[in-house]
Amino acid sequence: MLESYWNHHPPNPTQTKSEVFSALQVPPDNPFFVRLNGRRFQVVSEKLKTEKPFDKKFAKCLVSSGKAIFQENLNPALVYVASDEVNALFTYAAPFNRRVEKINSVLAGTVSSTFSLNALKLFGKSLTVAFDSRIIIIHKEKSVEYLTWRQMDAWRNHNNAYACWLLRKLGHTPKNAAKTLKGMKTEELHQLLFQHGINLAKTSAWQRRGALIYRQPYQKLLKTHSVTRWRIRENWNLPIFSSAEGKAFLQQVLEWAKPRQNPEE
Repeated sequence: MLESYWNHHPPNPTQTKSEVFSALQVPPDNPFFVRLNGRRFQVVSEKLKTEKPFDKKFAKCLVSSGKAIFQENLNPALVYVASDEVNALFTYAAPFNRRVEKINSVLAGTVSSTFSLNALKLFGKSLTVAFDSRIIIIHKEKSVEYLTWRQMDAWRNHNNAYACWLLRKLGHTPKNAAKTLKGMKTEELHQLLFQHGINLAKTSAWQRRGALIYRQPYQKLLKTHSVTRWRIRENWNLPIFSSAEGKAFLQQVLEWAKPRQNPEE
């Protein structure tokens, strides 16, 4: 069977027959997300002794990991960070000639190593952190829909994290807390937390909605004229992506990500 595959898909001379997926590529002109998820992050969180239910330093490690995708010149359109995941969108440009193995391995290595280094810097603890990586191909008009889906998932995780943290404080075991939450409706969960002085609508925006990393233009004044320059921006105060404001914001970020005609830009 393998011989039959290679008869119809001859390998590159520099590749061996054992590199079965080395030539696999994302189809041209298709935008795609690379979603990177932290492996065993509950254990990582315990080793770092993070604050519960959310830790700003831990979030900074995640955002720095997403920012590194820009800093390594891999040219994402944007990177969305929430919960324990990093989502990098590639639209007009894609690294490594769209080779799936290369994209997954390099981005997972970049994010994992950056998180580990920042954990040492911010928490003073040396540990090995790993992210897995997968590619999600989307239609050109579906990027906002995908981001909305991930932000909604972040909101659910936010609610469950606060509820689980409260139940643990009230004396529940992790198993009993998880069992209680599984059968609880969203309204009941909100009411439980509100009774103990926790309003989920008033928590920090980055906890509820995640953070976005993108390139934003600014004007640099020279002696005789000004030129457009680009800086990497971290936005920790995002709108709801499904709202009119959120959609307009994402469309602006995607517009900034388009290829630039002027070499000075």
